[in-house]
Amino acid sequence: MMRYATAAAFLLVAAFTGCAELADDPLPSGPAASAHPQDWINSRSDDHHAKAIASDGWDLAGCQSCHGADYSGGVVMNSCLTCHDQGPEDCDVCHGGAGQVNPPEDLSGSSDPSSRGVGAHLAHLNSSLAPSLVCLDCHTMPASFADPSHIDGDGRAEVAFGARAQLNNAIPAYDPQAASCSNTYCHSGGRFGLNPVVPWNQPEADAGACGTCHALPPGPETEHPQVNATSCAVCHKSVIDADNNFIDINLHMNGQANL
Repeated sequence: MMRYATAAAFLLVAAFTGCAELADDPLPSGPAASAHPQDWINSRSDDHHAKAIASDGWDLAGCQSCHGADYSGGVVMNSCLTCHDQGPEDCDVCHGGAGQVNPPEDLSGSSDPSSRGVGAHLAHLNSSLAPSLVCLDCHTMPASFADPSHIDGDGRAEVAFGARAQLNNAIPAYDPQAASCSNTYCHSGGRFGLNPVVPWNQPEADAGACGTCHALPPGPETEHPQVNATSCAVCHKSVIDADNNFIDINLHMNGQANL
């Protein structure tokens, strides 16, 4: 009987040792575990766990093998939820932050609009020119963290234009090499005299200023009626005033001609 008890104790120790072969974990814990480097939770360190997980292709299976499928402690009785109260798979853990899921910050922790991961997110999500966009206007939302369309190894969010960018039969395109959009309804798409190629990560380009998406007024080569006026308010007075201040942004870029 003593032989079986000894064997069982050995197996229990081995089970904990399997998770403990990775280095010291400074988080509050139950049974002592040395699964991680000392600076595992130091965001300034090269050993920070976010960097290790990123280098492993954002595969959290290793975390779950010790901390449990729900990250609440598992065999090491050390919960990831101590810091990640919504769980480490929550959207704003990797991008965004403070309850927002969109960048900034991007996957590298940058808040610089010149970074492709940041770009013009805030300009689109907090627009003063039209109703703000949502993620689905430019991206396909993954069904889960581990959705193959989400974690696909290229480290970027693919652009898949939604209905808004395609209004009035526009055929929008995104060039990932140049990080630019073209032929989107939102930036005129050529209907009103201009068809700008809009840089995503060059905010100094002021791509949303009046006159950059449509001529003032749109020229004879467009479908727009020809008027001898430089103020949109001559006809669209429910939308904008004579000083080009919007009265109702919900009536701008909505697929309709509001007068």
